[in-house]
Amino acid sequence: MGVAVALAGAAAAFGLNWWGSQPHDDKPPAVASSHSPTREPLARRQAALNRARFPAPAIADFAEPWLPTVSDCITDVSSGGPQRSTGEQSRTRCTAGFITTYWISYHTLADRDRAQARYRAQAANAPKLAPGATPPVDRIAPGGSRKVQYIEYAYEIPSGERAGQVVVAVWWSDPTQPIAGVFLAYWSEDLGSSWVPLRDLWNQAS
Repeated sequence: MGVAVALAGAAAAFGLNWWGSQPHDDKPPAVASSHSPTREPLARRQAALNRARFPAPAIADFAEPWLPTVSDCITDVSSGGPQRSTGEQSRTRCTAGFITTYWISYHTLADRDRAQARYRAQAANAPKLAPGATPPVDRIAPGGSRKVQYIEYAYEIPSGERAGQVVVAVWWSDPTQPIAGVFLAYWSEDLGSSWVPLRDLWNQAS
C-alpha cells in the first residue's frame, strides 16, 4: 500500500465500478505515533506539512487529529493522485503504514448522504465478509468535540489480480458538513483478519 499505485477501486467506491476503495499494493514504512512526548516536535512538523497539502481548511480541520500520524498526502489534482467520483469536490489520499486514508469534500450534503447510503448498504454484509464489524452508529469523534456518523463496511474485489480479496473500511462524516474520512486496508493480508488495527488508527487521535 502507498501512493505509487493509483486506486483502481477508489472511484468505484463512490459509484463508478463497484462500491469500495482498493488499498495500495506498495507499503511505505509506518509513521511513528505522535503521542510520545519525545515525538512532539516531529509530530507538529508532520501535521504542518500534511495540512499544506490539503485543498481547503475545512477538510484539513476535519483530518486534524490524524495529521501528525499520516504521511504521503496527495490531492486529486496532483499527478498520481486519487480519482474523484461523482458528487465529490476534492479527494486527498494519505497513508498510515498499511492503511490507506481518504479525506473527501462533497459538493453538497445530498452528495455526502448518497455516499453514506452506499456504505450503509455494504455495512449490512460486512459481518459475513469480515466478522466483528459493528453496525452503523452515531458516535463521538476522536478529540470528543463532535458527533459523527460512523460506518464499518467491507466488500470483495470482483476482478483483477486481487479478485476475491476482502477490503474493509471505516467511513465517518460530520453530519453538518459535506466532508468525510475513510480508512481502508486488506482484511487478511494487512489486518490479519481483525478490525482492531483499523479501529486503533481511528481512535488513536483521541
